[in-house]
Amino acid sequence: MISRENGLIRRVLFQAFKIIISGILIGYLLRRIGMGNVIEHLQSADVSWLCGATVLFTASLFIGSCQWWILLKSEGIEINWKKTVSFYFVGLFFNNFLISGLGGDLFRMIDIKRYSKNGTSAVSSVFLDRFMGLFVLSGMAVFAIPWILIRGGSLFQLWFPLVFLTAGWILILLFLFNSAFAGLLKRLLQKITPKKISAHVQEIYQKIWQFGRKRHLLIQVGILSIIIQSARIMTHYCLGRSLGIMLSPLYFFLLIPLIAVMASLPVSVGGLGIREQSGVVLFGLLGVHTIQAFTMEALAYLFAVVLSLPGGLIFMVRKKVGR
Repeated sequence: MISRENGLIRRVLFQAFKIIISGILIGYLLRRIGMGNVIEHLQSADVSWLCGATVLFTASLFIGSCQWWILLKSEGIEINWKKTVSFYFVGLFFNNFLISGLGGDLFRMIDIKRYSKNGTSAVSSVFLDRFMGLFVLSGMAVFAIPWILIRGGSLFQLWFPLVFLTAGWILILLFLFNSAFAGLLKRLLQKITPKKISAHVQEIYQKIWQFGRKRHLLIQVGILSIIIQSARIMTHYCLGRSLGIMLSPLYFFLLIPLIAVMASLPVSVGGLGIREQSGVVLFGLLGVHTIQAFTMEALAYLFAVVLSLPGGLIFMVRKKVGR
């Protein structure tokens, strides 16, 4: 009982820490920029580019649900696409409205487990969905580097995060396609994973590694993931253009994955504050004004929140019907 209470206290303190970090970062940026300037920039945004961003981001959400549907079917879970879309949007809603950025993924796992009675496949399908997004997003950044250099761009200021991102992408490649590296990682997981959950972790790991052996499925999901991530990066580009940021789209394919990786670190509320600060720093290296970078990332977050609201409505209706 005491250990359980201690665990609860630690979780509460950690969540409080994340709220404080987000509050400090957002407060610092707003104090530096001025809330009035942010509102002025939002009011002057080009509506046509905002409409383009809305279309791109909405399309990416529906294609994303299609990708997850394919992964579910590959795991032997027979489910229609409409139900997959409803589960997917509920997950999106809770990703944005729970303190933990992965809360929505937990809801997706629970929904699929209840539907299929297959807990391992439910978990592995969500992991594979996230895994492919990370793999493709980081790959886009790596492949954007030579194109920018060919066009005469300078990346000297970004060398450290680019090395970090490239190394991570290479590790993912080795994990998927190199059996010796995969075996080494498996033995490492066995040593560091608690015995109570070791078997489940091993099973999920095995499913992810086997995914790399299914060439047809890998190509199919890979193409969809490229379309999804490209649409989400171009959403940022459209938002940037609406605010007067005139950079080449190549720089967005390079910087948005870096910002996404930083925002995924579990030190803030859903990446809030980290996302905006990273955007200000990285785009600032390319000459983008602080207020433009901050407003662009704040708009991107607002888009994600507003377009996930149907998931909250679906959840409420489902709960009412359940009663």
